[in-house]
Amino acid sequence: MSLSFRPLTANDFELYKTMETGLKDDYMLKVFDRLSVNGNALFGLFEDDTLVAVAGYTLFAGEFAMLGRLRSDKRYRKNGYGTKITEYILNKAKDTSSVKWVGANTERHNKAAQKVLQKISVPHVITLYAAQADDLDVLVTNDDPWERVESNQEKRHWIDKTYLNPSFEKSVFPFEAYYPFPARPSLFTEDKLDQMICFKNQTNTRVVFMWEEEKGDKYLHVVYPWSDFSDQPGLFETMSQEFNKRKANGTSSRIWMDLTEEEAASLPAGHPFDLPSPWMLHGFFTEDTAELDTSLNTARQLIDQIENELSDLTTIVEHNKETLDSLDKRNDELDSSF
Repeated sequence: MSLSFRPLTANDFELYKTMETGLKDDYMLKVFDRLSVNGNALFGLFEDDTLVAVAGYTLFAGEFAMLGRLRSDKRYRKNGYGTKITEYILNKAKDTSSVKWVGANTERHNKAAQKVLQKISVPHVITLYAAQADDLDVLVTNDDPWERVESNQEKRHWIDKTYLNPSFEKSVFPFEAYYPFPARPSLFTEDKLDQMICFKNQTNTRVVFMWEEEKGDKYLHVVYPWSDFSDQPGLFETMSQEFNKRKANGTSSRIWMDLTEEEAASLPAGHPFDLPSPWMLHGFFTEDTAELDTSLNTARQLIDQIENELSDLTTIVEHNKETLDSLDKRNDELDSSF
């Protein structure tokens, strides 16, 4: 008996169908032709010529590799094949030069997948509830909705102030439904900012982001960077107003919010959110990424400091110019008095 690995393509569909995965509704059967293209990679583990396990990964923003699609043939289980192929694709992802982070997302009840990730040293990062609701009417009061932010420049200002700020309380950004990642600049392209609708409160101290996604249902994905959503006047009014407008247009049918376990527990009584089994994000940065992030943050802080100093110097120069102008005028008056 010999074991081997190789990439799988759409041409291996018939081979994949011979596996006995034990899954009643395997979505991979519907999208198999897409699992090896457009940033996706799929690999097979073979015992001699028999496909006994598959797994793959998807690249996001060019530098985040999300492992997944682990399947094994139930006739060959208890041989450690799930661990072997997951470790193989982990190393494949790490060997991709652009990849800065490798991870996986598992439902909390999927203990088998979590055990595999523990064996190959992929640590747990955060657990999030995919909170979903059909309407927010019970949370709406009479507070005024927030003001819409129109420019990408101001949206980027809020991203820098929150998720990309090293001292901010949250460091994981829900990039897509089911796909949160540690926040890095590569996630916030101009296209992503164009996609994001942004609103700020009247005191300019809080902001909320929204965008539409389709993951089976059509969602309005809402991202509020803080944990104090129940204490923010106008926040739920803003969310409800935007959602109802899109629901009427047929482009959204549900609201999606990613909540930590503490945030889910803090929801008010009678809240409208469904809270299915939470998802556990696992992952780690590849070598030198943390050092690079520290350098980038230091550079950003130095630039801010220089800009503040230049602003102060401009103020001083303008003040001195006014003083000189006043002195010149006084001298002219003195000269004319002789």
